Amino acid sequence: MARPERIKELLYDYVGVVTYTGTPLEKNAEGFFEGWFNSVDYLKDHPDQCGFYDCKDDYLERKIPWALLKGKGDKTVVLVHHTDTVDTDDYGVYKDIAHKPDELYALFKQGKFTISPEVQKDVDSGEWVFGRGASDMKSGGAMHMALFEEYSQEEDFEGNVLLLGLPDEENSSAGMRSAAYLMKDLKDKYGLDYVLMIDGEPHERVDESKYTIYDGAVGKVMPIFLARGKLSHVGQIYQGFNPINLLSAVVRKTELLPEFVETVGTTTAPGPCWLYMKDRKEVYDVSLPLTAGGYMSVLPLTRTPKDIVDRLKELSIEAFDEVIADMKEAYKPYKAASLVDYGDLNYTSKVKTYDELYSEVLDQDPANKEVLDQLEKDLVAQIRKGDFDRVEASFRLMEKTLSLHKDRDPMLVIGIAAPYYPAVNNRDLDNFSDMEALLDDLAAFSRETCKTDIEVQNYFTGICDLSYGMFTESDETIDYIENNMLLWGSEYEIPLHLIKDMSMPVLNIGAWGKDLHMYTERIKKEDLFENIPKLSDFVIRKCLD
Repeated sequence: MARPERIKELLYDYVGVVTYTGTPLEKNAEGFFEGWFNSVDYLKDHPDQCGFYDCKDDYLERKIPWALLKGKGDKTVVLVHHTDTVDTDDYGVYKDIAHKPDELYALFKQGKFTISPEVQKDVDSGEWVFGRGASDMKSGGAMHMALFEEYSQEEDFEGNVLLLGLPDEENSSAGMRSAAYLMKDLKDKYGLDYVLMIDGEPHERVDESKYTIYDGAVGKVMPIFLARGKLSHVGQIYQGFNPINLLSAVVRKTELLPEFVETVGTTTAPGPCWLYMKDRKEVYDVSLPLTAGGYMSVLPLTRTPKDIVDRLKELSIEAFDEVIADMKEAYKPYKAASLVDYGDLNYTSKVKTYDELYSEVLDQDPANKEVLDQLEKDLVAQIRKGDFDRVEASFRLMEKTLSLHKDRDPMLVIGIAAPYYPAVNNRDLDNFSDMEALLDDLAAFSRETCKTDIEVQNYFTGICDLSYGMFTESDETIDYIENNMLLWGSEYEIPLHLIKDMSMPVLNIGAWGKDLHMYTERIKKEDLFENIPKLSDFVIRKCLD
């Protein structure tokens, strides 16, 4: 079967498998891959070179489908894609048809959906495949599987190819984080030398006449804040300290903060934004809340988690000072009119990282470690029962830690919530010049073979599993992450030392996709079936030569 027909066949079969992220349905991918393993003669002849690897400590018991083509030499290219998709609720009454590309396309042709003129244009062209996961990202998986099949039929294939299907990318990348252990096992068993990781995420286009290749991926850091105030009845508000006031001041000082906008090479990352902010009261009463919590998203290109938290701590102290000053000023007219004297409101700005708070709590009483360890175990059990999510558990752990501290004054604590995605770029590696030369060769090949230019974006800004293809920061940075990330080692962890030891260049080479996570999700046929596989094949062979 010709390559385009085989990619289409694999894509339609794969899209037909329901694998909604964060649900037991993700395991349906295992059945799909079991069938694929049994259809590839090479893998049937080498059953020890494919299988399913357990995601570490995964409450859904998801597994990573993997297949290794062992050719000549040690050089190895790793092909990755994620097996999970978002759900299909946005398709309404046609949600079950979302997994059947031809039937779904017929519905679009019949006008069963309200769509924009741009989508209508693509429907009328007949040049796109519609369906949940058709773009994000079973298209990349189908392309990689088709190429793997071709390579497996070559007698003297140069090098090795490791194909990975990764669960949970749409949530917190449990698949890719666990894949590091699998890659280490295979590296040791077969003497593999990892020279490149290729992801097949769909690309966006600024210029419709050019393919977009990414040689890195944006990072994601989620600072989490817990503000503690001082309780009082609302009738005696000046005796208290409102943590909502404090947290709001931090939000106003940091939302869309321009200094966090980074431009590196061809990519600009947006400013930070807050995703959640709420008081921690569980029932209504007429007193101030004791605590308020919130978390934000920062998408760095070069900043480390420590750089980010250190700056946020400085800004939080400024916000704290401003709140205290505002309270004192606001109290003056009330005091003058009521003749009620609550004192001078002499508060001090107190802002700590979670590691600082935790260390002080243990210094005050070493027995607190056992208390917090047990609480963490209990919280993880409740997460896995579905009582609440990881962020809520993080807030509860912060609250308990803060309650054990002898200081009862208003305070702000800053930690890091999972998930964490390191920012990666090939410029961070010693062999960057080799990758530049490879991309120059790829651009020439694309112009000659596909009649299309390539635009290289230095970071894939959609957040993806390539973040775990390398890690080039210091061991001190790893220690900082481990000490300040809530639930690290119990409910969430990244084998950063292992990834650092296996660090390799990364590229994202995928077809043109549009409207990811929307009911109009679609992938460009010519890209997926014809040209992007040619580019991927060129890169793979060039790196294995």
